[in-house]
Amino acid sequence: MAADWDKIIEQLKVALVRPVHPRGVLWVGAALIFTIIGIFVAWHITGFLLGLTVLFYICFRDPARFPPQAEGIAVAPIDGVLTQIDRAPWPLEAGIDGEAERLIISQRFYDVHVLRAPMAAALTFAQHVMGQWGSNVFEKSAVGNERSVMVMKSSDGRTIVIEVIGGALPERIRLNARAGDVLTLAQPVAYSAFGGEVRLYVPNHVEIIAQRGQRMIAGETPIAALQILSF
Repeated sequence: MAADWDKIIEQLKVALVRPVHPRGVLWVGAALIFTIIGIFVAWHITGFLLGLTVLFYICFRDPARFPPQAEGIAVAPIDGVLTQIDRAPWPLEAGIDGEAERLIISQRFYDVHVLRAPMAAALTFAQHVMGQWGSNVFEKSAVGNERSVMVMKSSDGRTIVIEVIGGALPERIRLNARAGDVLTLAQPVAYSAFGGEVRLYVPNHVEIIAQRGQRMIAGETPIAALQILSF
């Protein structure tokens, strides 16, 4: 019986006790300190402060991820819901003519906001562009929002482009990978706080495995089967 309880406790630890992303240490730590102070000097707002601490923890948690072992599989770069699959021109930064398959993943505040490499590749281009605040619900506002673009190319010529669109709140996109870096599958490459949108561009000849409306887990959910062709 004791062994069963120990197993349950360990499972709860795995589910609830997650590492906090370095960008969130200040947010979570400050909220926790104010919560402790509130217990002694302003107990009537302690509930609010505690809720704020939990909210920041949810936003900035950074759980371990375990990518699939199959060859030639691209995984979801971010947690969220796959809301759209269509064809669209490659981002200008990619330097590729024609159209790509575009997969749009929308995030909410409670999703994990760590952006991960969808495949093992060299990061050939990475740029962050400051923009205007606004909601990315509408296509017209997404153009003016803060955004980052990363171009990744594998050793066998496969190219994938990630475009991150910031949400309406501050403290949003931060890149922690630079052009020239060699990335492993599911390696953290950026952070996009408090929700937003991630657009993944892949060549037209690849097979899209994921389905619209499917829940994405960054670094784990297979999203496309990549063919070994240059593009």
